Amino acid sequence: MSERVFLNINVNQARGSGYYVRCAALREAIEKTENLLAVDVVGIVYDGSNTIELILDPPIDGGEEE
Repeated sequence: MSERVFLNINVNQARGSGYYVRCAALREAIEKTENLLAVDVVGIVYDGSNTIELILDPPIDGGEEE
């Protein structure tokens, strides 16, 4: 599996810090979603709550349209 980077694109010159947080539940949710739905998780949305939105490719029905 390739490494994926999720960053806030509103921050000027955002880059890796070397600071890591272990979260087995997030890893398991990503793997389960990719396997069950035959999609790739290409991003996450963190809004400060305990819920993380997974951005999928291709999107599933019910996703927001721009």
